[in-house]
Amino acid sequence: MPALEPRPELLHDVTVTRRQDFGHGYFELYLECPALARAMQAGQFVNVRVRDGFSPLLRRPFSSFDLLADARGRATGISLLIHTVGTGTQLLSRLEAGARLNVNGPLGHGFELPADPEARIIMVGGGIGLAPFLHLARQWAPLKRELVLLAGARSQRDLAFMKRFGGLPLSTLVATEDGTAGVKGRVTVLLEAELAALKGKPAVIYTCGPNAMMAAVSQMAARFSLPCFASLESAMGCGFGVCNGCVARVKDASRPEGFRYAKTCVEGTVLDASTLLW
Repeated sequence: MPALEPRPELLHDVTVTRRQDFGHGYFELYLECPALARAMQAGQFVNVRVRDGFSPLLRRPFSSFDLLADARGRATGISLLIHTVGTGTQLLSRLEAGARLNVNGPLGHGFELPADPEARIIMVGGGIGLAPFLHLARQWAPLKRELVLLAGARSQRDLAFMKRFGGLPLSTLVATEDGTAGVKGRVTVLLEAELAALKGKPAVIYTCGPNAMMAAVSQMAARFSLPCFASLESAMGCGFGVCNGCVARVKDASRPEGFRYAKTCVEGTVLDASTLLW
């Protein structure tokens, strides 16, 4: 009988090495955790225990924002992009260097590289949904793929963290609803122009952000007959398929109702957008 492979370590006590504030409630936490960083793929997430005790009771899920490395290129940790919206994120926003956290991860399935080496990789993010794409760009940049990032937000103030994408080999276009940065309008305006310019060239779309935005991106991808994969931002109680709190409806012709419920935390967070019932 072949020996069983050791199960990957999922619980990590990590150290906060830095907190970078971007203003308007956005900040980045740098976490020292080499074992986690070596295993983490772009699009996967971690569940963070905000503090000891029972309040808040549940962990908070965050995708990895950046993959951190030392001068020799060895993975040393990850960072998380966070927007303060409630008690948990407020507590995290007060952490200083040296603070300790317990995180569970890596969890879920990340982004998969297109099999076609000529496929243009188009990332479409809205607001805090841009978080997984820095890690993705850093992970795939050495592969010499053609990377495009389309970033959308309500206003320029919601994109202050975009300076973190500087220095990476990718083309970046911005759209804001109030016109304070880039093109005035929604990010789908940029996407439609990008897809029209392909003229038959292969491409794959990856998207993360508000559900309404991702639904529109999925519909546009279908109109241009292009594959699209969505990283869902679901509320998660456990992060490993027990609580059923993060389910998403996916098409299933074998069932009378025509769909089934997929657990985002274990089947995703990245799912084929064409299978989702938005």
